[in-house]
Parts: sequence; structure tokens; C-alpha cells
Amino acid sequence: MRPDQIALQLYTVRGLAATDLPGTLRAVADAGYQAVELAGLPDIGSTQLAKLLRDHGLRPVAAHQSIDYLRGDIDGVARDMRELECPRAIVPWLPEADRRSSDDVRRVAAELSGFAQTLAERGIRLGYHNHAFEFEPLDGTTVWDVLLAELAPEVELEIDVYWAAFAGRDAVAEIRAASDRVRLLHMKDLVADPEPRDAPAGEGTLPFADIIAAGGAAGVEWYIAEQDEPEDPLVDIATAFRNLSALAK
Repeated sequence: MRPDQIALQLYTVRGLAATDLPGTLRAVADAGYQAVELAGLPDIGSTQLAKLLRDHGLRPVAAHQSIDYLRGDIDGVARDMRELECPRAIVPWLPEADRRSSDDVRRVAAELSGFAQTLAERGIRLGYHNHAFEFEPLDGTTVWDVLLAELAPEVELEIDVYWAAFAGRDAVAEIRAASDRVRLLHMKDLVADPEPRDAPAGEGTLPFADIIAAGGAAGVEWYIAEQDEPEDPLVDIATAFRNLSALAK
């Protein structure tokens, strides 16, 4: 991992962004980040958001886009991504109705594969981001295993190492198993005290040096600091950047 491969998922600072987006982006840049992933932001329009990002020297490397948005208006997704000058759309979640059976997941995998082809024709890549439910038993398999088997090679993976570990999986092993398509990692740590919670990368129990080594071997392009529930968002993103930078080469 190089220092310039570290990014921030802006969902981490969503509360601050809701009341002061320009100031929040300034604070993100001041913490050391030069690249961001988009999610959880106020709806100000892609053109205005793109200008704010440029003003603060922040490069958008991916944007979370719901599967429902892709289903309803894939042209709108492509338009947003072009206006943002953002190369990747990431599906961050599957509604429960899309994962009640392994057949449901196979149908979704075919759907995502089709979306990936449509977006690729417009110069945009499509990826999928996991939570914990993908690793739960389902019809003798798991959502994750069905996706790995059924998704077209063009669909990238964004592995969230916290949620993989939360589900009892070895994040390093999951990266290695999906090395042909994992291109982004969500880098948040796991603390159990006594209930599991997320923490800035390097402040918990996950083996980030090993995770980064596995990511490097797999061809991961972006290591994205994120927290779902930060205690102090600006302090936490600065801590994550400092800890990840210390592991960079």
C-alpha cells in the first residue's frame, strides 16, 4: 500500500457533512486525505459536489449507489458518475427481498453483471460491498459464495474487513480467495468491549499489516478508512489516516 492509495469513506463524517459540507471536506483534507469514497452526503447535486471536492483537493475514487437506483435509472447513475468524474459505482447493500434464497441471490448476481456491462460501455466500473449478512448460512451456502460464483468477472469487490471479521470470517483469507476481483478494501477495526464495535484502523484487533499485504498481492487499488459509528468523527479519521500511513511503503 502506497500513501496515495489511502482514501476516506465520507459516510464516516455524514453527521458533520449534513450541516456543513464545505467545512467537513476541508477537515477531511486537513487530516491528510486526498481521495474519498462518496456516501451519506446531503443531496446537493453532482455538479456542485464535484466542484466542492475539487476545491478541497479531494479525488472521488468510488461512490455508493443503491441497487434500486441502478434498477430504476441506470442512465442517471452514469450521468452522476460522469459529472463527479468518479470511476466506480459500488452497490453497498442488498435489500432483504433480494437475499431470501440462493436463487434470489443468483438472480441479483445476473442483474449486477448486466449493470456492470452497461456501465462499462460508459467507462464506469461496478463493484459490490459486503456487510455481515453475506456470510450467514443460506440454503447450504452463503450469499457471499453465490456472488463469488455467479458474478461476471467485471464486477469488482469492495471487502469490508470489519464486517467480514464481525461475521467470524478471516479477512485476510477472504481477500486471498477473491484476489481476482477485490479492488477496494474498507479499513475499519474491530473492538470487543464487551460487544463488538468498529474503531479507527489500527485501534483494535484486526491484523492490518497482513490485510495490507494480502491486498497488495491481490491488486487492491484503494484502502478506504471508514467507520459506521465513530465516537469523534474528525479525531477518528485523523487516527485512521495516521495509522494506515505508518503501514504504507
